[in-house]
Amino acid sequence: MSRRPAPALRALLVTSAQLVLRRVLHLVAAVWPTTRQVLVSGYPETEGNAVEVARALLERYDGRVVWLREPAGPHADLPGHPRLVTVAKASPAGLWAYLRSEAVFFTHGLYGSPRPSSRKPLVNLWHGDGPKATRPGQGAGSLIPSTWLVSGTRLFGELKAAAFELPQERLLVTGNPRTDQLWRMPASPALAELGITAPFVLWMPTFRATKQGDGFRAWSEGGATIGVAEVRPLLDRLAARGVQLVVKPHPLDVEERRGPGVVTVTNEELARVGVPLYSLLGASAGLVTDYSSVWVDYLLLDRPMAFFVPDQETYARGLAPADVLEWLPGELVGGHAPFERFLADLEVDGRRDAWLRERVADRVGLHRSRRCADDLLDALERAGVLRLRPAPALRTS
Repeated sequence: MSRRPAPALRALLVTSAQLVLRRVLHLVAAVWPTTRQVLVSGYPETEGNAVEVARALLERYDGRVVWLREPAGPHADLPGHPRLVTVAKASPAGLWAYLRSEAVFFTHGLYGSPRPSSRKPLVNLWHGDGPKATRPGQGAGSLIPSTWLVSGTRLFGELKAAAFELPQERLLVTGNPRTDQLWRMPASPALAELGITAPFVLWMPTFRATKQGDGFRAWSEGGATIGVAEVRPLLDRLAARGVQLVVKPHPLDVEERRGPGVVTVTNEELARVGVPLYSLLGASAGLVTDYSSVWVDYLLLDRPMAFFVPDQETYARGLAPADVLEWLPGELVGGHAPFERFLADLEVDGRRDAWLRERVADRVGLHRSRRCADDLLDALERAGVLRLRPAPALRTS
């Protein structure tokens, strides 16, 4: 019986393979003939930026749309379409599709992140705009080169572009495509299957420590371990108002935050009932988060927000801008505080702090749109990247 390599050795093997791919694919892609097809890859596979771009491409692009399937985890729920081709990411077919595509879209880098060529534009959809500093390392694929970088805000987009060493003119402030899901309400029976049977506040903390997985090692960004006990004052006061607290852990987070009185939903559970994460977000009455990028997208909804950051002194990852915690669009909460201002805003459906959210939306340069996937495709068409049909009417399902 063969034994699997130790995690550290697996990570080294993966990094080495990525380095080879990075160099070879850059050279080959520069001369390899392309066909009328595009490639889309998201991680996790249900990541809304990738899903919504694929959905929009199927409506407006007349070539094939190749979707790369992740080896594990929930799979994306894409519409059946004769031009949609699904292939395994870790396969010769995936590499062949990469070489043959006239444009590539990804959220976390792909195949070691080779440098783009003039023949193959690479569109970095990324996975949100937020205050956690993007500090690429020196390993294979860490810089994540691209031709174009997508952002939902001018401020955070310019910071990302600088981190990825991309000229500002290659920044597309067209909104995060996943926000299109905010306006598509999930069905009540699907929410009930998740245990959501009343108005709810969504708690979406970023990870402090990650799980160990195939091809990557566990790592920590410092900060305190924050579980259900730390938000008990909020949980009790929401329950007294007939409001549920729903927790959506980060997919990499080692802590799932399950406990009495809390409804915890994972990517797998959302996929099982057919509810995209951002549709769940759009159904919420308010948001509790921290350093996560989700609050930037949530500005589009103009609803109450609180920022629970009891680990300001120990959280190791840098924030950008450095003073961001001083001008957040909601109450900053530490320790076992009772979330007074947040709850007061909830009581009046967000009218109390609407002025504050508006001020922050202007400060970050929020792209305000209900059709960000189409806005992105329109920008790429104007840049000569793709030939597309006109956008259809606003999607509501």
